[in-house]
Amino acid sequence: MICTMSAATGAEATARDYIEGWLSGDADRIRGAMHPRLAKRRVVDPSGGSLELADVSYDEMVADAASGRGRSVSREVEIRVLETTETTASVRVTSAPFVDHLQLGRFGDRWLIVNCLYERR
Repeated sequence: MICTMSAATGAEATARDYIEGWLSGDADRIRGAMHPRLAKRRVVDPSGGSLELADVSYDEMVADAASGRGRSVSREVEIRVLETTETTASVRVTSAPFVDHLQLGRFGDRWLIVNCLYERR
């Protein structure tokens, strides 16, 4: 695993903004953590053999955070930076309602979530 401190720190901070923004209802905070072309998906029926995916867009994530839906959820989270390179990172975020597998890209000095595959807990 290649893991430079600055990349890991930046990726972790972005993942924290993502989950804490959603949990606190801070649309600006979550907006700043995601790339506008975010691809967020989950497997709809993991045991049924269907190949169906549910998609959540950048705009839906921002609106969901702004609605305050996450405010009633436990604030306990675990963020694990799994791997980083100079321009990419892989981070797992575990919260009360979800497990998010995030892929981030570095854009200048900013880390943004580009892809997310998640599941409900």
